[in-house]
Amino acid sequence: MEGKTRITKLTMKGFKSFQQKTAIPFYKGLTAIVGSNGSGKSNILDAISFVMGKRSSHLRAEKLEQLIFNGGDSRKPSDKAEVTLYLDNSSGIFDEFLDSHEDEVKIGRKVKRNGYATYRFQGTNCKRKKIDAILDKADINPDGYHFVRQGKVTSIVKMTPMERKKIIEDISGISYYEEKKEDAIEELEEVQERLNEFQIKKELKKNRLEQLRDDKEAAEEYKKLEEKKKDLKYSILRKRKETLEKEIKSLGEEEKEERIEELEEKVEELDERLEELEEEKEKVQDEIEKEEDTNIVKEIERLKGKIERKKGKVENKREKVSDIDSLLSDYEKMSSYSGRNRAVKKILNQDKNSVYGTVGQLLHYEKRYSAAIETALGGKIDNIVVENYQTATECVNYLKKNKIGRASFLPMDRISRRSKTKTEKKAVSKPGVIDYAINLVEFDSKYEKAINHVLGYTLVAEDLGSLKKAGRVRAVTLDGDILRKGGSVTGGKKKRSRSKKKKSSSINPEKKKKKKEQLEEEIEELKKEIGELNKMLEEKKQEQEDSSEVSEELKERKNEIQEEIDETREERKEKAEELNKLRSKIGDVQKKRAKFEAELDNVKEELEEFEEYSKEEVIDDKLSNLRRNRTRTINKMNDLGNVNMRAIEEYKEFKEEYDQFIEKIEEVEEEKQEIEEIIEDIESNKREKFTETMETVSENFNEIFNNLFNGGEANLELEEEDIDSGLLLKAHPPEKEPHVIDALSGGEKTLTAIAFLFALQEHDPSPFYVMDEIDAALDQKNSKRLSDLLKDYSEDYQFLFISHNEETVRHADRAYGASMRDGVSKIRSIELES
Repeated sequence: MEGKTRITKLTMKGFKSFQQKTAIPFYKGLTAIVGSNGSGKSNILDAISFVMGKRSSHLRAEKLEQLIFNGGDSRKPSDKAEVTLYLDNSSGIFDEFLDSHEDEVKIGRKVKRNGYATYRFQGTNCKRKKIDAILDKADINPDGYHFVRQGKVTSIVKMTPMERKKIIEDISGISYYEEKKEDAIEELEEVQERLNEFQIKKELKKNRLEQLRDDKEAAEEYKKLEEKKKDLKYSILRKRKETLEKEIKSLGEEEKEERIEELEEKVEELDERLEELEEEKEKVQDEIEKEEDTNIVKEIERLKGKIERKKGKVENKREKVSDIDSLLSDYEKMSSYSGRNRAVKKILNQDKNSVYGTVGQLLHYEKRYSAAIETALGGKIDNIVVENYQTATECVNYLKKNKIGRASFLPMDRISRRSKTKTEKKAVSKPGVIDYAINLVEFDSKYEKAINHVLGYTLVAEDLGSLKKAGRVRAVTLDGDILRKGGSVTGGKKKRSRSKKKKSSSINPEKKKKKKEQLEEEIEELKKEIGELNKMLEEKKQEQEDSSEVSEELKERKNEIQEEIDETREERKEKAEELNKLRSKIGDVQKKRAKFEAELDNVKEELEEFEEYSKEEVIDDKLSNLRRNRTRTINKMNDLGNVNMRAIEEYKEFKEEYDQFIEKIEEVEEEKQEIEEIIEDIESNKREKFTETMETVSENFNEIFNNLFNGGEANLELEEEDIDSGLLLKAHPPEKEPHVIDALSGGEKTLTAIAFLFALQEHDPSPFYVMDEIDAALDQKNSKRLSDLLKDYSEDYQFLFISHNEETVRHADRAYGASMRDGVSKIRSIELES
């Protein structure tokens, strides 16, 4: 340690009892400072401690201002206290704090009356931390055991084992480990607290996750059932569609219609033949009349012929009336509502005057336009036309009240018209565009607003090609394809014309009724004429007395014609009856077909929801089984109750959050484990460091004790085998029993304590040592032993020894005397005997 640094000088001014500037040079070896009690010699140690940053409480003062010379009874108080300590730098130990090498450095501290204190280095103000760094560089610790104040030795003697153990802890540096351990324990507590919070949150999150898992599984089950229900519905619709198509095909409507056409042609042909026969018969009669001798006979025959002809006309007209009745009957059957909408049927069955009928019932159109018109109407074919908004409201309330269903209404007083766009006006003139749909149907003018609403803005064209340049319009083709204003096109395989299911749509019932009335009037007129002719005939028969001979050949011919007329009439009657029966049957067939096709349309409309499905996805089973299966599936879905469909996504998101949270807990648990390992390592290092220090100090203690006592042994022991137990100083002076320090005599206790102090200093050496009256309790013999020890140590270290023991001072290399006069301390050099 020699050569590292040492104190070369100490200057004081205004510090405690040193009013005047006082400079004390210090040299290598042992320097003694002597003086009577109260002379101010201990103030020198205080000055060294002050300049090194010790607080007033460690300098035997309550405040820093109390360190300033107070003037005593007769002197003026100083306004400040200044202390400067000079340290040797010949080794260059402090060069890092200097701009260039200097052999000596000085540190200072000053305090004013206002308590304001400053530090200086090399005469320049600096911060406290710079002074600390300079002292630390030279291993100078103002709190260390190389500063031994008055009573320190006694305090060691009086210390408890735990207090002594604290000394070993301090010099071993395990306070660093203690701080680290305290920090680690504090951190461990925080981590444990976090873990406790996390565990509470974990339970809450776990419960929430389990709830979401249940909800997710219910949602997945519901979703699966929903898909199954959809598959079953699709399969049911496809099966029903196939069934309806087969049912429609099996009606044999085409064959019946072909037979009707044949019969109509045949009846017409027979009517024409009857007219020809009647004309031929009349001609024969005229020839017979020419050959008759008398005018009476001629007149009788003429009257008979006239009567027969008129009867024939009556019969023909009656048959035509019968035909019209048959047609009107069929029309009434066909024009009655046959759709599936129960709500529409209920409204129509009420027979309210302000309910006019469905759009489909109020229209008549030619057969060739049936597919186009019915496509244009779409679902609006079942819209009910009513007189006003009030009627519509009453009907809706009726449906709601009776829970029948829903229907759409067209109140005549609320329907408004809009003007056609330029595009719509131009499109009608395009090649292949026939006309607006409203212009191709017949209806009562009172319904014009309603019919215009559904058909007034839809064009009818020959085909889709005709609409290529039509622009943004709504149009239908004769095949039933449709172009919407948005540009989408719907079409495909040519549908069967719906006119076959509603053939009466080409019949104008009003015209037929008028025709019937006209025929009935003509029949009545003919009956009157026949009555008058019969009267005339009877009169002529009375006048007739003899018959003239008539050509037998002509009469025979006339009879033949009459027979043919009768046969033809009979044949016509048979054909007409067959025709009427077929018309009645075709009406029933068309009614069935209308019902089937209405249902088929509904099925197809529902199938539009399944555009992404393909035929391969149809479940191959009976329709009844599919329906039962679908009902069971719906029941299962209902059994699930209210299902949170968001739970699938919520579970996924929360599961990720939960997993992250668990990872976080694992991280914190790992952190806790690491901290526990750190604490364990700290404890291990602390124990190792403490044990190592205690063993070293114990060896030094034994060696120094042996020197002081010229023999004997001493050692340090723990009260128990645990570093948390107290420390015992055990001493075995020569020729005495071993004891703990408390059991030794006064002198032995002091020397043992001094040996312990020096052992501590040996472990943590300093460039210099300052000791204040550590020999106060020693007799001359023991003082001699201490002096010899100090002399040995002073060869390697600088010792400043404050004492009033002549034996100790006599062994010093230099000595200063301290004295006080009028409250002011002075220092003088003392010559020592060689």
